[in-house]
This record gives sequence, structure tokens and C-alpha cells, in this order.
Amino acid sequence: MRCVAYNCQQFYDDIYYTDTVGAVMSAPVPCVTENMTTLFGDLQKVGLTENQSVVYLALARAGTLRAGEVIKKTGLHRNIVYTSLEELREQKLIGKSQIRGVFCYKMLSPSRLLFDLKEREQTARLAIEELGHLTKRSPTQEIIVYEGLEEFRRHALRSYNLATAGGMHRYLGSSPRWHSVIGPELEQKLNRIQQRKKLVLRGIAKSSFPALGGYLRSSKGLVDIRINPLISSDTNNVEILEDRICLQSFVEPYFVVEIVNKEVAKNYQNYFDFLWRQSKSR
Repeated sequence: MRCVAYNCQQFYDDIYYTDTVGAVMSAPVPCVTENMTTLFGDLQKVGLTENQSVVYLALARAGTLRAGEVIKKTGLHRNIVYTSLEELREQKLIGKSQIRGVFCYKMLSPSRLLFDLKEREQTARLAIEELGHLTKRSPTQEIIVYEGLEEFRRHALRSYNLATAGGMHRYLGSSPRWHSVIGPELEQKLNRIQQRKKLVLRGIAKSSFPALGGYLRSSKGLVDIRINPLISSDTNNVEILEDRICLQSFVEPYFVVEIVNKEVAKNYQNYFDFLWRQSKSR
């Protein structure tokens, strides 16, 4: 059950569920005000549980609180509150002190949320490195399918993030639908990554289209498109990276089929380079 504005009741400066309009439930269940919903979700995205997020926000809003006050303000069971407080303290997100014989808790600097993420990133990098040594013993192939618009966009961002600085992405096909499928916000983000990494993009399109000119100008010389009528369709293309190829469909249902295979990628790179030499400059 989730809180909505019309059936909530103000209680201890927090919002609680109501059973019916205007009737407070006997055992209030905590939620957050509407303008805090995004923050509540973001805390869980960076690793906090739902209960930890509720407790953390209570401390953020009130400052220093005793455990009993946290219980009242959140409506959570006392065992859940005490467990969440200790977990947050172990993560160095809140502090614990004794005032007149009673333990009190307060939120420490929010920047500490980054510490755990950096530690996780470092651990992940070490694990990836070790796993890389293991997988080098035998060549492998992966086939990954991304289905739907959001997964399509996630794949696009992932491809740019995986790219090495100064590298090249080749596109066998350049669709005018790319801009609408990716969306302006993500397109700007990809452009920034490209500029930072000096990533060169080459594409062979079936024909020119209006959005192409503006896209080329915004790329500051890092994108080059050539025209070749042998490209059979502008509703899909093949993205060719260093160690994989990605079959992309720009019409519903949107999807990407990613084939991780260095030998296949090398063959596609050679085929693309041959067509590139045969294609006309825009």
C-alpha cells in the first residue's frame, strides 16, 4: 500500500497511511511526503533498505532524536528501528551519542553516502580484474538481449561507458529514428561522454536526413557519416565495437541483441571499412 495525498493524515510532522479518508489507522505505517518520494527512492538506489531510508529521512528532518522518538515519528516496530539505526551507524551514515544517560542519534554529513559507493566500486573493479584472469583461460561468447525502450537506452549508455578513450565505434546503418528513440536528455549525456573520451563515431547511412547536420555540428568533428544506398534499411543498424557487435532495432518493439565475440567484431570491422571506402562523403 502506498501513500497518496488525499488519504493521508499529518502525524508528528510526518505523513501516515489512513484506512479511509480522514480516519487514522490504529497502527500507522510510515511513508514520505509527496515531494520526498524521489529522495526516498534515491536512497534505496544507492543501497539503503526501505526501513533504513525511512529512519534516515526521519533523522535528516528532525536532527537529533532518541530511539523512542524515531519509533514515534516513523511508526516502525521498535525492533526494526533499533536494527536500522545500528545498520546506519555501521555504515557511518549516522552518529550515536549519550545525552543525560539516553542514547541519541543524528545524521552525519550526507556526503558519506558516497563513501560506501566508492568502496563498492573499488571492490567491484578488483573482482572484475580477477574474473578477467579466470575467463582468459578459455575464449567465451556472450549473447545479451535488451528489450524495450528503457533497456535500449540503458544499452546505449553502457556502450559509451565501455568505450576506451580515443577509440572508434562503427555503425552499419544510421537511422533518423535514433534521435527520437534515445531522447534529447540521453543524447546530450552521450555527447558529453564522447567529447570527454574523444570517441570517434563512423556511420554509413542509406541516405541523408535533416537531423544529421545538427548532430554532426554538435559532435565537433568526432562524427563522420557517409552515404551508401547498399544499406538496405534505416530502421535498424549494426553497432560495431572493439569486442562485440550490437544489432539494434529502432521500431517497436525496440531491442538490442549484443554478441560479445572478438572474432565476429573483427570481421564486421573489416566489412565496414571496405564499405566505408566505397561510400560517398555526405
